[in-house]
Amino acid sequence: MSAIGMDLSEASAAAVEKAGSAVARVEARRRGPSSGTVWSADGVIVAAHHNIEWDEDIAIGLGNGTTVRASVVGRDATTDTAVLRASGTSGLAVPEWSEGTAKVGHFVIALTRPGRTVRANLGTLHALGDEWRTGAGGRVDRYLQSDVAILPAFSGGLLVDLAGRALGMNNAGLMRGTSLALPPATLRRVVEALLAHGQVRRGFIGIGTVPVRLPAAASKATGQEGGLLVTSVQDDSGAGRAGLLLGDVLVAVEGRAVGSPADLLPLLEEERIGQAVAVRVIRGGEPRELSVTVGARESRARA
Repeated sequence: MSAIGMDLSEASAAAVEKAGSAVARVEARRRGPSSGTVWSADGVIVAAHHNIEWDEDIAIGLGNGTTVRASVVGRDATTDTAVLRASGTSGLAVPEWSEGTAKVGHFVIALTRPGRTVRANLGTLHALGDEWRTGAGGRVDRYLQSDVAILPAFSGGLLVDLAGRALGMNNAGLMRGTSLALPPATLRRVVEALLAHGQVRRGFIGIGTVPVRLPAAASKATGQEGGLLVTSVQDDSGAGRAGLLLGDVLVAVEGRAVGSPADLLPLLEEERIGQAVAVRVIRGGEPRELSVTVGARESRARA
């Protein structure tokens, strides 16, 4: 083996040894074992929601060889993340998280624990990108994709660099057939919300919408081709109290043009709850400005 090969081999083995103890085995009734990541030394474990979607009776296999029971703290289906609390644990090994150091082409290692021992799979960082939305509307702070093969127990394990630093938590459920990793910033935000509230709270203004093309006059007045036709209004919601009506066409929120229901998602994050947002609608061909207070909604819902 060449000197370069030896260096790579030793570096990858050292990275596995450093980070592997922070990868746990998650055993639920309805599925085979999957992986989890130790978030805190006192027994908070992060896992993939799709692996324990309906389970409550869960066992955690730790890196020290012991198995303990765990309870579900909360789940967030939109980012496919679940938080567990292992009972009677302390002093667990936690990952060294790394943010902003990864580059496309870097070698990475996917760590899993389908059995008693950790398993490692070497690959490269295939793609990096900006913030994105999952199919269920969850906000992920960075797009992080590797070319590591998706093996059993992949989701919930760690993606680490050759220094053993954790770049994210592996996930094969957000985009089928794609080896993604949820970055530390996303995990931190979701875990903190689940620990505090048992759920990730999301903004809700209480309307149903469909995209429509604007009439020529309204298009000229707004400078945009389309908007969102209001098809339903919940009476006891922020929209209902603000006076939005069926048939209104929503064209802007906080000065940002909207033409698709997905355009509302960035405006309905948890930090918006309780705040008033400026809404512009076309009603009877005339523009109107309304102020809508964002409420809270715990699950996937209409905007």
